[in-house]
Amino acid sequence: MPYRFDAVLSSEGEDVTWHKRSEGAVDPETGDRAITWTTETVKAVVQPSSVSEVPLEAGYTLEDHVRIFCLADIQQGDRITHQSMTYEVLAPHAFYFRGQLEYRVALARRLTV
Repeated sequence: MPYRFDAVLSSEGEDVTWHKRSEGAVDPETGDRAITWTTETVKAVVQPSSVSEVPLEAGYTLEDHVRIFCLADIQQGDRITHQSMTYEVLAPHAFYFRGQLEYRVALARRLTV
């Protein structure tokens, strides 16, 4: 585990619930893939998003988005629960230093379901 970001997680991180999305077999009746969720608690730094990084979408505001920094292998479509609010992970990005994973960051949008 990278030392620098590990230190940030120790001092600034908080527990969030990561709901990892997995696609299963195709349902023969609907043609859709079955979705299963596994849940895990991970440390993350969660911050408000900035106006420059939030895509314009009808029905969503800046406050409906957060930026998440973590070491977990979060993927697009996964979900994160933070302070009783559940967010869908948008495209995550991994940052490396000298060939080692330093951290992952993703914008996440609040689920309105």
